[in-house]
Amino acid sequence: MDIAELTDRVEYVSAGYADHYAVERTDEWILLKLTEEVGELVQAHLTASGQGRDRGLSQAEQDARTASELADVIGMCLVFARSRGIDVSQAMHDKWLQYEDFHRGRGFSTDVGSPA
Repeated sequence: MDIAELTDRVEYVSAGYADHYAVERTDEWILLKLTEEVGELVQAHLTASGQGRDRGLSQAEQDARTASELADVIGMCLVFARSRGIDVSQAMHDKWLQYEDFHRGRGFSTDVGSPA
């Protein structure tokens, strides 16, 4: 699935959540929700990495919780992008991917994230 389809699907779920709980999804609400989710991701990471109490969860459960919280953060980022009319693919290209040629030119290579 590409980022546009993912954004559409996440937007649908977020809009359904707002309808169900009678929440007005203003940009401020979205950013506050994103902040909440980042906090939950940090908490999950601290637990999974042994820097916080284990909360009675196995390592696999802790890792799954971290992945789930990361999904919440990414989801809220996509909701915010949609709300602000931001083309995520273009924004990522403009901010990050513009440096691919620079790193290739300096001879950098890795097995992870090799550009097409």
